[in-house]
Amino acid sequence: MERLKELYIHQKGAEPASMEKLPGAGSNREYYRITGNDGSSVIGVIGTSQEENHAFVYLAKHFRKQQLPVPEVYAVSEDEMYYLQEDLGTLSLFDAISQGRKSGGLYDENERELLVKTIRELPRMQVAGAKELDFSNCYPQPSFDREGVFFDQNYFKYCFLKATGVEFNEVKLEESFRAFADNITSETGDFFLYRDFQARNVMLDAEGNPRFIDFQGGRRGPFYYDVASFLWQASARYSAELREQLIGEYYNSLAKYIEVPLEEHFRSRLQLFVLFRTMQVLGAYGFRGYFERKKHFIDSIPPAIANLRELIENGAADDYPYLKDVCLRMIAAQPKPFRHEGLVVRVFSFSYKKGIPEDISGNGGGYVFDCRSTNNPGRYKEYKNVTGRDQSVIEFLEKDGEILQFLGNIYPLVDFHVQRWLDRGFTDLQISFGCTGGQHRSVYSAEHVAHHIHDKFGVKVILEHREQKIKEILPAVGGSAMIFAAGLGTRLKPLTDTMPKALVPVAGKPLLQHVLDKLQKNGFNNIVVNVHHFAQQVVDYLSDTDVKISDETAELLETGGALKKALPLFGNDNPVLIHNVDILSNVDLKAFYDEARGNDVTLLVSCRRTQRYLIFNEDMRLVGWTNLATGEVKSPFPEIKALESETKKMNVRLFAFSGIHCVSPSLAKMMQSWPDRFPIMDFYIQSCKELNIKGIVKDDLRLMDVGKLDTISEAEAFINTI
Repeated sequence: MERLKELYIHQKGAEPASMEKLPGAGSNREYYRITGNDGSSVIGVIGTSQEENHAFVYLAKHFRKQQLPVPEVYAVSEDEMYYLQEDLGTLSLFDAISQGRKSGGLYDENERELLVKTIRELPRMQVAGAKELDFSNCYPQPSFDREGVFFDQNYFKYCFLKATGVEFNEVKLEESFRAFADNITSETGDFFLYRDFQARNVMLDAEGNPRFIDFQGGRRGPFYYDVASFLWQASARYSAELREQLIGEYYNSLAKYIEVPLEEHFRSRLQLFVLFRTMQVLGAYGFRGYFERKKHFIDSIPPAIANLRELIENGAADDYPYLKDVCLRMIAAQPKPFRHEGLVVRVFSFSYKKGIPEDISGNGGGYVFDCRSTNNPGRYKEYKNVTGRDQSVIEFLEKDGEILQFLGNIYPLVDFHVQRWLDRGFTDLQISFGCTGGQHRSVYSAEHVAHHIHDKFGVKVILEHREQKIKEILPAVGGSAMIFAAGLGTRLKPLTDTMPKALVPVAGKPLLQHVLDKLQKNGFNNIVVNVHHFAQQVVDYLSDTDVKISDETAELLETGGALKKALPLFGNDNPVLIHNVDILSNVDLKAFYDEARGNDVTLLVSCRRTQRYLIFNEDMRLVGWTNLATGEVKSPFPEIKALESETKKMNVRLFAFSGIHCVSPSLAKMMQSWPDRFPIMDFYIQSCKELNIKGIVKDDLRLMDVGKLDTISEAEAFINTI
């Protein structure tokens, strides 16, 4: 940093007022914002590679001559390890479109316009940037060629594919790689290939115009690569519709600079480069994530895998059957982050004068209903300044019954559609109601249909009255569940010497993921997981999900203390299903959850043979616990406790606990008098006289406790049968 300061003093003739280190992402270079006494600032860079720094400085100066929007380089140290460049501000394109990214790809109009501006500017960078460019200055190589493709393919193989544990034939995969490399390098083109063209490397000026940075890895090559890099950036989650729009914008802009290939050929070649780019970034994510343990790259793996899955499904690898087979097996082996949202129904009201609402899901749209056949309040002066949400308009519309008859025909149709979408696991449905002004009839209809769907199916509904600029989100209604995952897993040593029990893999994915998948399938959307042993590993694993963490890092609270601490995290009055992380079963969790409503506690039990049993009376109410081997009995009921050592004479029923139970949140009050650390079964047994604790027996229950090393292979076979 001192040498950077010296370079600044030599350039400016004065010491800086401050030097602030900027956060890095994937680069090993260090960046500093250096501010002078006059308030002006520059960016100081400390590089780790002289050749890489030289490439950036040379390219930046060349691009400035071509009047391209890149930062000016002010000063460079003699050894080229330090340089000063123009400060382009703090707003990157990545940050400017963050809301769309965080919402899973729902980019608004302003965000889309920024993306359009950027993609339109890319061809000028590629074409004008290549003019009179001495590519020998590029790093680490001057052009996109077969050897470079081999390098990236092997990067993918060794840093990602092998790390997943998927078996493959080295010779067959190498044959696929060679055929792929021959194809992708068959038309290189005399263009500047940016190589790392992504939203993080685009800064925005005050007018929202793009300025390009971090192009030091560029070289001569085909223009397809950068389009693939930008539009298939893993974390961006661009919808198919938005990608199509941006591809069109790029293609039309490119036509201003060169004679473009036929669009069919363009799209075919682009798909090939998308597949290549996806494999390349997975290699990078594997190295930076799996080996260097950088969280940003680990977080990027699931969306990159989703991109690869989409490409394979669309036929991108059909010409390379062995590569396709390996990728499909690798995709199947990847843990899938828990997503609770499921189906989202978007309901709009709109004015036909302003066009039908745009579908942003990429699936082509849904229902559009025309409300103009019904009586129009807009023709009457007293309704000019109110909408279909106001009582006066509601009474007007319902008085003659036309709107009710209209919706009476729509409800069965949308009900059938929503149920089919839920059955098939689809995620998007759009329903739009239009009228003349988008103020009365369409607003009324959209309101009623949105609430009808939400009340009946409990799915997330986004209700938007476009012309009224009103948007309301009706959240998904689902069950609450807690996964006990904090245990030490001592019976699974030596695996648990380096990982928590929750992440022990069974049949290609962690135990935790098996439980999450089952909960998701059964409609649970409010999940808490407790952590203690190797807690950070579980936290990192769940970082791309909506699962809440109950942190027991400081002290393992046992099952009762864990539940006591976690209950406030649920934030509602729904019952809480509790599931041990090491339990696999064929239980219909939704049916059990529904059956448990009304009880203080409901225990799933079975007739399996064990030494320790729960004791129930004839009404299946819990009355105690016993150990048949010792004859010990625990119960708050004197008549049960009196039969200690004579358990077999009891007029009671004995069942084994399954590790799955359901509790009412009202238990939180009773637990306040208990210590922070206690077993939940002790609480149940001592409280069963005051609480309504019931047992449910499932005659067809098939359940397995994956608690020991020798049960893992057995568990893998068991999973295939449930």
